[in-house]
Amino acid sequence: MDKDEESTQSQTDVLIIGAGPSGLTAAYWMARYGVNARIIDKRDTKVFLGHADGLRPRTLELFDSMGFQHRVIQEGCISTEANIWVPGPQGDIIRQAQIDICRVDESPFLNTCLNQGRIERFILDSIREHSDLDVERSVIADSLEYDEELSNDPNSYPITVKVRVLGEDDSNQPCGHGSEAASNIVNRSNLLPDDLADLAPRKKPQKTQVETIKAKYLIGCDGAHSWTRKQLNIPVEGSNTDHIWGVIDVIPLSDFPDIRRVSVVNNAAGTILVIPRERGLVRFYVPVQTCEAGATDRFDRSKITRELICSRMQAILAPFTFDFKECSWWTVYQVGQRIAAKSTKDNRIFLAGDAVHTHSPKMGLGMNMSMQDGFNVGWKIALAVAGTLKPEILETYASERHPLAEMLLDFDRHWSPMFNDRKPEVADTKSSEIALVAAKFEDFADGWKVFYPASRLVWKAEDNAGFSCARHMIPGERVRPVKLRNQADGGTLWTTRVLESDGPFRILILAGDIRNPMQKQRLGTLARVSAGQSGSSISPLSRYLEIPGRFKSPVDVLTIHASPWKEVELFDFPEILRPFDSVKGWAYDKIWCDDACMFDRYCDGTAYEKWGVDRVLGALVVVRPDQYIGWVGELGDVEELTQYLDGILVKKSPTNGVHSAL
Repeated sequence: MDKDEESTQSQTDVLIIGAGPSGLTAAYWMARYGVNARIIDKRDTKVFLGHADGLRPRTLELFDSMGFQHRVIQEGCISTEANIWVPGPQGDIIRQAQIDICRVDESPFLNTCLNQGRIERFILDSIREHSDLDVERSVIADSLEYDEELSNDPNSYPITVKVRVLGEDDSNQPCGHGSEAASNIVNRSNLLPDDLADLAPRKKPQKTQVETIKAKYLIGCDGAHSWTRKQLNIPVEGSNTDHIWGVIDVIPLSDFPDIRRVSVVNNAAGTILVIPRERGLVRFYVPVQTCEAGATDRFDRSKITRELICSRMQAILAPFTFDFKECSWWTVYQVGQRIAAKSTKDNRIFLAGDAVHTHSPKMGLGMNMSMQDGFNVGWKIALAVAGTLKPEILETYASERHPLAEMLLDFDRHWSPMFNDRKPEVADTKSSEIALVAAKFEDFADGWKVFYPASRLVWKAEDNAGFSCARHMIPGERVRPVKLRNQADGGTLWTTRVLESDGPFRILILAGDIRNPMQKQRLGTLARVSAGQSGSSISPLSRYLEIPGRFKSPVDVLTIHASPWKEVELFDFPEILRPFDSVKGWAYDKIWCDDACMFDRYCDGTAYEKWGVDRVLGALVVVRPDQYIGWVGELGDVEELTQYLDGILVKKSPTNGVHSAL
């Protein structure tokens, strides 16, 4: 240590390295659960311009559950189709095909483009809404030590990270604003007002400070060149291709007809991808160089200029004109498909996002996959720190997310060649090839399916025959969004918002039609058993350790019935399903109805049909904190439901200060 550097020591339950999309989504869960956590980043400010911009429908569903999807809709640019342009008979280019890229039957949200800086803004605001956790910037990690002998003690701090908090005296300062290149100027004129406060780097200490941080858990979200991954000596498999691409965000001056539509343009001069963006911007992916066979992974970026990218675009779009006066951001990258050999160490250190997988940005999946990595690992670690989740459940992060990283690279291996330079004589096959690849990976790319395997968190039917009581509620997959009507006030919400990502596991009681006396009696019996009021020892509601300072139980209950809204009253339901609070009154947000609503055409009363649930008999479903289905059963299967939760959550006992619920 330099004699002028100050040294301190501290402890934290969770240390997150990297404040990009994956790091912030992990930090979101720390804020929601009230976990003692820190998030550090070597950059001096957040990202403002450029970088990732494609948002897939499943990611938007998660944003709705986090409470800020309305901001994305307000600012973003929606894309519903892709247009394919190929060489025409007169030496021009013609539109060959239009391919639909939306599935309104699967999700209320569509493919949307909005720059990474704005997404970071929204997540940061959500974190600050729920806690005082904030990103510590201009902090560089220098060393990592891990004591394996302490790994089995959940209360130990086996991780030691030494960091430098850069002072005014340190010559190793991050360059520019965040990770922006010097040529991408960030100023007040190209920022929205709520980002202005983060424009100026925070005041640094006079002298660089060295801090030793002891942590229970570490999440490395520090990008493709991950410092965390290198400290663990985890190898990266795969390689770069020989294709160099430019990416540029401009306000175009062009007579190209599809300049505001997603388009692939191919001719003898090359292939470009056109992506319309917010605030009049359009992003272009442009091939600028092909390395010689056997070239090294590094290339001379200085030879590739903004003017070179522009000239390539003019050649490919000809005979249409193209120019611009305003450029928001640009960069150069080399296509590569790489994956870390593993993403965890002893369920104490985890890698997420680009630290695990890198690929071509033309897929529009990088930010999505990274945030979903952080979303998956974040709630698990936070609940483990709270003492509520069994530590062995942390193994499911690798078993759930690592296979998806492999699928991501497989998709890119099929997708990227579609945009490499093509010979004109085979260009007319482009639209069919793109359509075939897109269809093959559609369920994965848009997030309709994640293929989470059977585990303690995912209780699958042993015979793989599914669950007859809820045929389309598949453990390991998301809850298909539907719009429901609140029983108390008649208002409507999508289930992505009803199932808010605020922390608890949720038991969905799909009560069926309670106008039927037999069904109403079954519901009453279920409520008494769930509350432990019938001499039963299997009540799942007061059985598990609370989340300190947040929830008295890590299990919540929502009821969704199938009776006509006007023919049922809130007080027809047992009190345990609409509990009373002496300050807040009855829990009006706990009872929902699957009935058509005349003022909201999306609330059409078909949720039970979409979920494959009998409107008379109903079903029971457990939804994990991340909105994926964990268990499905019949309305009376409380014992099996409790067995499922017993395998995940820590039960109360006299040793932890609470009498056993058994």
